Amino acid sequence: MSRRAIAMLTTSLPHDGDPSAGAFVREMAVALAQRGHRVTLLGSVPRGRTPLAAEGVGVASVEELDGGVFSGGGAPERLGLGARGVDPLAWAKGARTVAALGLLAARHGRDVDGWVSHFALPSALLAGALRGSRPHLAVVHGTDGWLLARLPLALRRAVFASATRWRFTWDGMLSATEGVRLRAPAVVAPMGFWPAAESGAARDAVVSVGRLVPVKRVGLALEAMAALRARGRALPWVVLGDGPERGALEALARSHGVEARFVGSVGAAERDAWLGRARVFLHTAGGAAGARGEGAPVALLEAMGAGAAVVATASGGVGALVGDAGRVLAADAPATAIADAVAAAWDEHPAGAPEARERALGWRWEAQAEGIEQALWG
Repeated sequence: MSRRAIAMLTTSLPHDGDPSAGAFVREMAVALAQRGHRVTLLGSVPRGRTPLAAEGVGVASVEELDGGVFSGGGAPERLGLGARGVDPLAWAKGARTVAALGLLAARHGRDVDGWVSHFALPSALLAGALRGSRPHLAVVHGTDGWLLARLPLALRRAVFASATRWRFTWDGMLSATEGVRLRAPAVVAPMGFWPAAESGAARDAVVSVGRLVPVKRVGLALEAMAALRARGRALPWVVLGDGPERGALEALARSHGVEARFVGSVGAAERDAWLGRARVFLHTAGGAAGARGEGAPVALLEAMGAGAAVVATASGGVGALVGDAGRVLAADAPATAIADAVAAAWDEHPAGAPEARERALGWRWEAQAEGIEQALWG
């Protein structure tokens, strides 16, 4: 396919304070650039932060106000769309960021051949307003799929009229299209990932990766690790990621005597190093009270690609990703059942789980970038 100019619009970008924020969008941009396209990545970062460079990709950003809505994940919770009610101040901050993103996109999108947007709300609407006759692939993730399904029908129709192709990261989000005559073709596919090289490191830890926000239910994972300690199996547990629940989780781990290491947000190299040491990858995300559930977590693919044995709770597209290459428990599985599964996986996979790596490789970016081209230009 000939070289094309692509504008990729999202809400948050990896930056010098958080290299993992929106990292999967940046990786898609790099994958398309490696196929010869000229890609410009557009998004927002917190005030005072600098977006990270991306190999072969142009990057431009706007700054969110202090305590912004999109950077760092958890936008529905910040907007008050869970159990606690709407937060007018957060909505005002979000509206300012959306307006700034629209101006940024208009400035950088004049001469592009096609658009890719991540998060239908607001990015697909913005790209749709600017695309003219050019193709536009809109990618729906767990967050905006949850929001889309709750919009009034007229608003959903307006959103779904904004793109020429749609990509849903798991099939449960197709419920957002109910009552809408979807004129644009749609596919279901998770985000890709870059497989880490096999390190040969000792598999000596249980590892969890994710934002420390309610939907990730890291507290449930902590309960499972505490249950193992109570049985005399104090397995080392490493948590990669940051968020508002970190302080409370660290205090709870200390009170239970759990051997936990909260590393915080890390870049790709450090993440891959930890996943290379993961004998078990523990993922307990699921619906929190009054809030959204899980989508199709890229962290799960990265862990499988690193050869970790997976123990997860069923939510969103988790079961479809893991298949028979790991243990997927019921969404409401108690901590004791999760502890049982972790112990069994730990004993069965001292050298990791090559079957998990083999399953995940089909979703690597090298294999997905061509499909993204075809979605744009056929």
